[in-house]
Amino acid sequence: MFMELYLMRHGKAQNTSTNISSDSKRKLTESGKKEILNVVKCMERMEIDLDYIASSPLDRAKQTANIVIKNPRYQRPLFIWDELKPETNVANTISKISSIKSRSVLLVGHAPHLVNLISQIISPAPVELNISLKKGGFVHIQYLPNSKIMGTLRSILTPKQLKKICK
Repeated sequence: MFMELYLMRHGKAQNTSTNISSDSKRKLTESGKKEILNVVKCMERMEIDLDYIASSPLDRAKQTANIVIKNPRYQRPLFIWDELKPETNVANTISKISSIKSRSVLLVGHAPHLVNLISQIISPAPVELNISLKKGGFVHIQYLPNSKIMGTLRSILTPKQLKKICK
């Protein structure tokens, strides 16, 4: 039985400035919040089911994930994973994914970490693929659960594409 893995990059966030003490404290902008809300509405219209939702502990990712779980279709506990921090070794993230027994998982994180994660899951060769994942981008990968997660990329969509699809 295939497992469904969905990845979402956080929405547009504040730029680093003297008012923000660290990168981890950057918040979503208003346009970033609206963009993610549209992505979530589209996920709902596409009838995407989620059993498990996890986020990076950084503020902008948590805010993105919280927009997802506010939708009645996706109201469930939000798990916070250090394995989704931008600087985390992708092997640790894959190990964490392997430990989940849910059939449909959404992970909210950051580039380039999510891009490296996609590369390692869909490519048997140890290379980094040239993948563009926009802020608010949404990825679907199907994989068979086993000790080494290998999957098939089903889609990578930008917020703009999702908005057009789900008018």
